Amino acid sequence: MVAHLSTDEVYNQACLDDTLDRLPSASGGLTGWNARGVRVRRAMPPLEVLQEWEARQERVRRAWGALGLDARIQTSVGPYPLRLEIWHLAQEYAIHGDDIEVVMTARERQAQLRWRVAFGLFAAHEEGEAVDAEVEHGRVRLRHARRQYDLDFETFIAYLTNRPQQLKDPAGRRLLRQLGVSG
Repeated sequence: MVAHLSTDEVYNQACLDDTLDRLPSASGGLTGWNARGVRVRRAMPPLEVLQEWEARQERVRRAWGALGLDARIQTSVGPYPLRLEIWHLAQEYAIHGDDIEVVMTARERQAQLRWRVAFGLFAAHEEGEAVDAEVEHGRVRLRHARRQYDLDFETFIAYLTNRPQQLKDPAGRRLLRQLGVSG
């Protein structure tokens, strides 16, 4: 996990330094880039990978703080609002927090789920994959293939992130697989 996050920080640093064109290319787009970064770090001692991630993360966060949330940074898709890049990164951390089952209180989890639903709908729209869904009373009404589904936030997030395996409820995993989510 830390090898993946450290690879992400290499990208974030390149965005700050305007050196994206100097990053090693990898076939397979971002997935290929990540696989290469993890493969390279697999040969390193775990503590070294952790220290690399921490150092890169500190540098990037400090630089982003100096720029301010209203700044635009260079990204692989061109200039992009820093505020939105931070949202993307927060979602990435939340997804991986689910992967490793980070413990949080029920109140913290509900707050996290609310912003993740809002962000997930925004990101899907931004990527041209608008999701036909409405949030009402702590649930999501999803319209998919001419049917309507009433999903809790956890299930909806697993739907958006293509991670049915994160659901503890087998019925929820089955439902997502029916909806075409493969994980």
